[in-house]
Amino acid sequence: MSNKQKELEKRYQFQTEYIKNVEDFKSKLFEKKLVPYQVEFQAPPRGKKICWLECPYCYGLSAEDNGERLNKDRGLEILNEILEGGVRKIIYAGYATDPLNCSYIDDLLEITVLKKAIFGFNTKALRISDNFFNTLKNNKIVDTSYISLSVDAGTNETYNKIHAVRGSAKIYDKVLLNTQKLGEIRKKNYFDLSAAYLVNIHSGNEYDCEKFMNDFISAGCNVIRFTFPQQPKGIQTDEGVVPLEKEKVNYKKIIERLKSKYENSDCSILIVDADTDYDIYKKPRTIPCFARYVFPTVGFDGWLYNCSQSSAPNFRSSALGDLTKNNFWDLFYNYDLNNFGSFQKTCNQKIASTGCKCDRKEHVLNQKLIDNKII
Repeated sequence: MSNKQKELEKRYQFQTEYIKNVEDFKSKLFEKKLVPYQVEFQAPPRGKKICWLECPYCYGLSAEDNGERLNKDRGLEILNEILEGGVRKIIYAGYATDPLNCSYIDDLLEITVLKKAIFGFNTKALRISDNFFNTLKNNKIVDTSYISLSVDAGTNETYNKIHAVRGSAKIYDKVLLNTQKLGEIRKKNYFDLSAAYLVNIHSGNEYDCEKFMNDFISAGCNVIRFTFPQQPKGIQTDEGVVPLEKEKVNYKKIIERLKSKYENSDCSILIVDADTDYDIYKKPRTIPCFARYVFPTVGFDGWLYNCSQSSAPNFRSSALGDLTKNNFWDLFYNYDLNNFGSFQKTCNQKIASTGCKCDRKEHVLNQKLIDNKII
């Protein structure tokens, strides 16, 4: 396996070094010279509905939607502010949204690529425009850029079942076709193309797992990742939607057997169980929280939030501020250096009071800084 592929595997196993030098991070934090490792940009959805789907395991199902959307002109201004301030990585994802369901996502991608920043897309890839494909095809892509596809099935029937789609639409086939197009572009203009598979009572059968592997390796993915749904915030799930530890053991046996059959030097197959590995199963959050300094998030409503998991109107009490009225960097550096410990304590109280729930990367980041006694 190449060193590049090994590094890629580390990133998908929550081993990214967001902070390589804690002392340097601390120094820049107190000098207000810190630049986020990445900024997540939750491109606002077109239309009234936040997302294409309403998956029963989605952490964003409890998100409030007051109808506010970040308009195109201001959205492009904010992205330029972020990039001109030195951020070199932009992640397009969403809290109960899909970035490709944004009317100006093609413009956001083009700016990111032309300004030579790394991009990342976390998407279900139900709809991809010709302009999007052409931007990827006709421009040099910065190394470690990626498109991560959330698939979670190996057939149309299972896709509809796990994503709670009513009817018999052939969505899996549509996603696979889009992936094949991305795979063809990837051969000529490199970026990482991964497909993720959430394993639960609906998708954990061997037939689907094997067909998914075969389909998406053939489509040109260089990472296939199996993982398990995280208990969503404020949502009661049906039995088996979020597997128990003993259920995970049985699923892993199936996947390990298939992994040995399909894995090759061009495509890694990962089984990632961060909840077990980091002992965070059902743990709501890790406090104190430092996410806002490392990966702040532009919400679909035009507000700047601490992280991707707290980026809807119901989290505004802990938000950094309104980007429709303020510069990104003014909000980012708006923290009190005179009594930082007290400031951070107040922030953490606000965060906890919202009932937010860390995702896996946030648990890992916060624990690292806590262990290093950052404050």
